[in-house]
Amino acid sequence: MDSSADDPAETTARARRAEKLAARLADPLEADGAVTALRQAEELKYLAGDLLTAAASRAHDAGLSWQDIGNQLGISRQAAYQRFASGSSADDGRRREDRELVQQIRELFAAIDSGDIDRIGTEFTPRMLAQVPPSTVRALWADAVDSLGPFDRLTAATVRRNGSTRFVHCSLVFADGLLEGRAAVDRSGKVAGLLITDPGFTPPAG
Repeated sequence: MDSSADDPAETTARARRAEKLAARLADPLEADGAVTALRQAEELKYLAGDLLTAAASRAHDAGLSWQDIGNQLGISRQAAYQRFASGSSADDGRRREDRELVQQIRELFAAIDSGDIDRIGTEFTPRMLAQVPPSTVRALWADAVDSLGPFDRLTAATVRRNGSTRFVHCSLVFADGLLEGRAAVDRSGKVAGLLITDPGFTPPAG
């Protein structure tokens, strides 16, 4: 779940972006616009998920039970609760932590986009810094900008955990396309892994 999905301003911004994307996708498809259309549709899918989460949260706050919400969505009460609830203090704390983590990665990509090599370096673990210098990340980013146009924003961020490592997945929206960003953050809060790729890419096993 995107940790900022319950923020009214974020929800409004997502709804407006989704409306614009839907309008573009309804236009006749030009031969050279197929890849862009696919990326826009992928972003729309992520936005729809965030908007559904926000709608379910508001519906529950307005008095609908998780059973009612599940009935409307064709899922069980338990599934609705597990997908959309954030009721306990532990859950609230984790959501705050997730929001801070997403903001950290948002600022990292802003630094990459602006070419702030020093800031990028402060976010990396020593091992990451040795294996993937900030200058290399910046050069790869510049190639993406050359291909897809200026960077617009990070959106559709989700956080998952595996032990002490947190993983942030997000969409990186450019003027003419979409990439996917993935960052691994260790227990110290440093970025131990970073991947910028086409949506849906699956790294090879091993």
